[in-house]
Amino acid sequence: MTARTYIGSVRVALLDDHALVLKGLVAHLKTYPSLSIVGSSPNSQHFRGLLASMPVDVALIDYSLASDDPDGVTLVRSLRAAYPRMKVIVVSAYADGPLVRRILAAGAHGFVAKSQDPDEIIRAIDAAMTGRHYVPPALERVMENGKDPKLSPKETEVIRCLLDGLTVTQIASKFGRSLKTISAQKSSAFRKLGVESDNQLYNMREHVLASVREHE
Repeated sequence: MTARTYIGSVRVALLDDHALVLKGLVAHLKTYPSLSIVGSSPNSQHFRGLLASMPVDVALIDYSLASDDPDGVTLVRSLRAAYPRMKVIVVSAYADGPLVRRILAAGAHGFVAKSQDPDEIIRAIDAAMTGRHYVPPALERVMENGKDPKLSPKETEVIRCLLDGLTVTQIASKFGRSLKTISAQKSSAFRKLGVESDNQLYNMREHVLASVREHE
């Protein structure tokens, strides 16, 4: 598939803290004549400087960055507020309905899973530049189903304890459950909340607590 031809080229800037991923994406996007890669960044601070220095049509950003960077939802909101005409497309290694809904609600124009064919990014850019939103076809039905999966009472306990700074071992001891059980409940809760790591959980504390309250 080739990118649609526009008047001029589509100026794309990329943000990803993994050098190999970033170089791979840049190399792939450069094979499309209608796309112009104006820059790439390993962190959000450098990326903001890039955006301030030149016009960008599409920002292609990783959802989960380093611990000192904002979480994906916060970053999408701030970019949309600062550059309302710029299209924002999020890529993530983790793809699930709750995560995608949260990203789109924050103002993103599209979502691409890192497990997808790289050409899906081209489809997402095409959709964004023609006034449409893009989500992976496999997630479209999940997106239409409405509500996020509900946390169980025990999953809620685990998430609250994690946010209070307890480790999995400490939580297991507190509730008299095995490490395997607590780890499984943590993994299940992360999937339902669209969270990929402990750092992301802490960075998204207020969003996560609001979601947990909705599930209680």
